Amino acid sequence: MYCRFLRVVGLVMAACLLLAGATTAQARPYKIGMIHWIAYSPLNVADVKGFWKTLGLEVEVVNFGSNQELNGALEHKRIDIACDMMGSWVGMYMAGAPLKIVAETDWSFGGDKIIVKKGVTPEQLKGSTVGIYLNQPSVTYFLNKYLASINVPLKDAQLVELEPEALADNFISGRFQAIVNYDPQALRAERDGGGEVIATSASWEGVIPEGLVARADVLAEIPREDLIKVIQGWAQAVEWSKDSANWAEYMTILNEKTFEGEAPYSEADLKAMLDSVRIHSRAEQLARNKDGLRQYLVDLHAFLKENGMLTKEFAPEDLLAADVAVDALSR
Repeated sequence: MYCRFLRVVGLVMAACLLLAGATTAQARPYKIGMIHWIAYSPLNVADVKGFWKTLGLEVEVVNFGSNQELNGALEHKRIDIACDMMGSWVGMYMAGAPLKIVAETDWSFGGDKIIVKKGVTPEQLKGSTVGIYLNQPSVTYFLNKYLASINVPLKDAQLVELEPEALADNFISGRFQAIVNYDPQALRAERDGGGEVIATSASWEGVIPEGLVARADVLAEIPREDLIKVIQGWAQAVEWSKDSANWAEYMTILNEKTFEGEAPYSEADLKAMLDSVRIHSRAEQLARNKDGLRQYLVDLHAFLKENGMLTKEFAPEDLLAADVAVDALSR
């Protein structure tokens, strides 16, 4: 009897080990891409503070030097999920990338800037060359808002795309009289290039919403509960970063992770950059993913159609998979 009992115990233990091994084999790390932009710093916080690990998820945050690099990595499946501007996802979708928006997370709210050389008047922008950090609907929609306010059609501006650092360099050297760029490179263009800010993304509330996206085929391979954990980890990181008691550690994460490879920014610069974005609270994020995000896509569609830029027809439902965010944030 005793030997039989031992054999049963041994079989049970072996089965448990096999099950554990199978679970480990099935689990895989997820790569989430971002760029050097302070609104995406909760990704770095969730990583450094181990929020995803606590939820049982292995995540690697990959920080790219430009939107172009990030978009290429997303399109070619070098990352699973990307965090960037919603309008860019629409542009890529129209170009044939099968994308699904998973969650809105934040707004640019002053950090994207239209900068001109001091003394340049709005009238001089008609027919001029404007440097732009990304020629996607995310940015052209913002630029169009300003140009429309001074009665200049978007088609009358000649757009030249350069990555943010090169764009700031070219503005400082005098190649451009006007650019659209974002912090921290926009700050550098202002300070070192004799720049004057004539409009920002705060001028039109919600003009540049941002968030998480994935290719539809990649998304289909990710268990829904894992996606929920990704969003829950983000939400925990947002709450942690908004707690003033964590400010000193948060500054370290910003300089070492969000702006990795760059010279450390001062406390004043980091606070200024944070003031130029709106990272949604849990309640705000829930509301935006229920209704607000859909309205943005409707408005963007109208802009594209009016300007002859609608290269592929779409409805909001073609791109939206934000029900997972609503589920995650409602728990």
